[in-house]
Amino acid sequence: MNLLLIIGVGIGLVIAVSIASFVVINFDLVSYTATGSETYSSAGTPVGRALVVYSPGLSGAGKESAAKIAKALNGRGYAVDLAGVRSPASANAASYDVVVIGGPLYWGKMCPSVAEYMKNVAVRDGARLGVFGTTGTDKYMEADFATLSEQVTSSLSSSSNRLTIPIKLILTDKVDANCAEFVSTVLE
Repeated sequence: MNLLLIIGVGIGLVIAVSIASFVVINFDLVSYTATGSETYSSAGTPVGRALVVYSPGLSGAGKESAAKIAKALNGRGYAVDLAGVRSPASANAASYDVVVIGGPLYWGKMCPSVAEYMKNVAVRDGARLGVFGTTGTDKYMEADFATLSEQVTSSLSSSSNRLTIPIKLILTDKVDANCAEFVSTVLE
C-alpha cells in the first residue's frame, strides 16, 4: 500500500512539473522578467547606435548571448542599448543603425515574445538587422535553423527592405565564438 502511494505521488509530481514547464514555455512567462535595459557607451565617437533586444529564456542563455553580442558591437565602436523584449527601451528600434533580436528556441521556434516583437518592430531603411536563437544542442541545428529562418522571413521581410537577414543559432557551449561570428556577419 505504501509503495503504491509513493509511486502515485511520484507520477503526480512528474505530471505537475511537466504541465508547469509546458505552461512556462508556451506562455513565455520568463519574458515578463525582461523589462530592464543597459547602455554600453563607446570609448570615443561612436560609429553608430545599436539595439540588442532579447528574451532571457528559462536558462538565461538568451540574455547571456545578447550581452555578449552587445559587448562585441560596443567593441566595434557602437553605442549599444541592451534591452529586454518587454522593456520600454526596446520600443523604438527605428532610431538605430544596427538592430539585433533574439532569444531561446523551443521546439525549433523562437519564443513567443521575440516572435511577436519581430512581427511589430519597425527598422529604418539602411539599418543592419540580425536575429539569433539560443539552443542547448546541435542535434537539431539544421531543422531548427530552417524553422527559424522561415519564422524570421515571414515576420521581418515585410517590415524591412532586406533580401537577407543574418540568422545565427547560438549553442550554449559555444557562446563566445558564436556571438563573435554573428556580430561579424551582421556588420558585413
